[in-house]
Parts: sequence; structure tokens; C-alpha cells
Amino acid sequence: MTPNLLLLAMLAFPGGVAAQDVAEVGQPPPPFALPDEHGEVHALADLIGQPIILYFTHNMCHYCTQVIAFLKRAHAEYEGTDLAIVTINVWADDGRLISRYKEAYGLPFDMLAGKDPDLLRNYEVNYVPIIIFVERDGTIRYLYEHYVLQEDFERSVAEIVAGGLTP
Repeated sequence: MTPNLLLLAMLAFPGGVAAQDVAEVGQPPPPFALPDEHGEVHALADLIGQPIILYFTHNMCHYCTQVIAFLKRAHAEYEGTDLAIVTINVWADDGRLISRYKEAYGLPFDMLAGKDPDLLRNYEVNYVPIIIFVERDGTIRYLYEHYVLQEDFERSVAEIVAGGLTP
């Protein structure tokens, strides 16, 4: 790396960005602790050991309505299992937008306030939706950016719930 590029990188990322700080398939997801619409803080670390779906969205995402339908079907199909579905509203910094979104779409699972610069950088949220499937061992199995086909979504859920084995 040339001295000018090194200086530019140091200015852009003064604390440095390690490879594990960015969400990548085969790696643990970056940690976070975010509030829900009631101000209760939920930490990703508390869910490790369960299959997890992380879903990044915001209130004006038109593609997201179809993914919400996939999430609601998965929630109903895997009710009684330890599948955790966590939706993250990247525009919300308090409960107001979350409450509106949950009410508009009838979400039966947690939505967290995700307007956090570290979270957005660590998960490289430049657009939504982003859907991440995390294995019980705490590693990311699938990461879908912008959209996921229904059959890929259903297969991904089935695999993480089955512990990585294709059911």
C-alpha cells in the first residue's frame, strides 16, 4: 500500500476495521445491543445457540413487504422451536417508527431500532432488505442482499433450524 493510500485508510477508519467487524458468511455476525419499541435492549449475544434470522429494513421499503410475508410464514411454521427472528429498522432511533411498522404489518416478532452508525457499517447496510441466517454455532450461513427468492428463504430457514443439515 502506498503511503498516501495508507494515510487515507487511517483517516477513513481511525480505529481500524478488522475483517471480523463486517458481516460475512462463515464468520460470527458483529455483536449489537439495540432497543425495541419499549426501550428494552436486546443483545445478539443472548441469542447465540439458536438459529437466528436477522432482517434489516425500514418503513419505506417496498420489496420488504414480500420478505415480511416470508418471515411471518416462517414464524408460524417454526412456532414452538427456538428459531429467533429479529427485524431491525435502520431508520428508527426510538420506538415511534418501530411501533408504526409493527402495527402496519402485524409483526409477531421483535423489531429493534437500528439507526446506529456502527451497526450500519458492520453489516454494510447501504440498502434494504438484507436478510442474514445465523447457525446455532453463531456463524453466518447465508447473507442475502436486496432480495431473496421464496424457495431460497425457505431452504435457508430449514437448514439453520435443522442445525445445518438439509432436512
